Amino acid sequence: MKPGRLYIKILISFALVLIVTEIMIFGLFVVTAGRIFHSRLERFTIAKMLTAKAYVEDKIRAEPRIPFARNQPLADLIRFLGNTHGAKVWLTSREGKHLIKSFDGSIPEDMAGIDPRPISPGQNSGVCWFSDKKHRLNYASVNIDTGQAEDATLHVFFRFKGKDIHHGAFALGLLTIGIVIALLIIPISRRITNPVRHLNASALRIAQGDLSHRADIPGKDEIAELGQSFNRMADKLEQMIRGGRELTANLSHELRSPLARIRIASELLGDHLESLDDELINTRLEDIGEDVEELDHLIGRIMSLSKPDIRQQPLKHDIFDPKQLISELIERFRSPVEVKKLIITSELSDGVSLSGDREEIRTAISNILDNAVKFSPQNGRVSVVMRSENSDIIIRISNTFPALSEADLEKIFEPFYRPRKTEGQGSGLGLAITRKIIERHGGKIKAVNSEDGLCIEIHFDA
Repeated sequence: MKPGRLYIKILISFALVLIVTEIMIFGLFVVTAGRIFHSRLERFTIAKMLTAKAYVEDKIRAEPRIPFARNQPLADLIRFLGNTHGAKVWLTSREGKHLIKSFDGSIPEDMAGIDPRPISPGQNSGVCWFSDKKHRLNYASVNIDTGQAEDATLHVFFRFKGKDIHHGAFALGLLTIGIVIALLIIPISRRITNPVRHLNASALRIAQGDLSHRADIPGKDEIAELGQSFNRMADKLEQMIRGGRELTANLSHELRSPLARIRIASELLGDHLESLDDELINTRLEDIGEDVEELDHLIGRIMSLSKPDIRQQPLKHDIFDPKQLISELIERFRSPVEVKKLIITSELSDGVSLSGDREEIRTAISNILDNAVKFSPQNGRVSVVMRSENSDIIIRISNTFPALSEADLEKIFEPFYRPRKTEGQGSGLGLAITRKIIERHGGKIKAVNSEDGLCIEIHFDA
């Protein structure tokens, strides 16, 4: 299973914290324990060198008349000290002449450039020491008091062995601990990320329409509390959605009942007035019938559009002529236009085709035209323009209306919102439904103030 981003972030965060912690521990060890060890090593070196000095001086004083080079007990002691300490030990005269060595061959070449420093000068030990851990070298020297005119210096030189390298063992131990902790971080990280991944999967299931699904996050920690809050949110969401569906269904049922009675009454009225052969009456009755059919159709569309965006039916992709659709809608509003003595103009481009759900787009444009006619003053103007620009289809519907504020231009697409300047009846749902339809088709809609009044502008990708 591919690790998630949160899992990787937690793992990297733990690893970085671990690395910083180990660096701090190692630094603390070097500053404290390392210095203590170094100080004790100096004191131990002083003690050993002073002990060796005492032994050498005793051997020399035991045979004061024998030169150093022919003093066999002294030579044996020097060799014993070299073997005991695993080092190269030699004795030199005041002039630097090599008198006795615990080893065969010449003095080590590493001695070149070594300048030993006195240690513990307060004790007047006379011991000098050079320590270079970079090259794994240690060297110490001490003056020998023979009680004669001929003085000497005792030298001890040895190299570190592999196991004695600086703080290597401690660093290796820290590295081992770090690797073990890093391996333990893997199950700990998964224990944190698995509930989060489960919550994400639950959210996706609810988004796909499974409103009854709930997240099961055991435990009493913060993530478990988040899971419980998530489930409470899902409960409220399910109640709201189901309540909205029931309200829409009940409202639509109640609206269709009077519409059915209006349809029947208009049909009966038409039968009674058929003998009068009055063209105006027949025209008005036809308009009433068309409006009833339109309202019935609109109620059905509202039921469909008011459903939440989950498990939504796929869009139809009808190829149709928007000019013909707009022309039909303009004709349908002929009666209210005549009543208010409005001037309606149209400029519709030919040869333009649009892909989408024809009935939904018809509802959207009808809502805009209805608002334009309804809220235009007596003897006002309504303008409809449709043309193609840069491969996009743009529809602009303007009507005589006072300029709105920027806030109102944004809010008129919100459900149940009506600007203060509007007069007449209206629910404030028309433009909200229209925006939902346009955005569902991948288009954009906006309201702007223009020279002709209020303009609703729609953009469709061709």
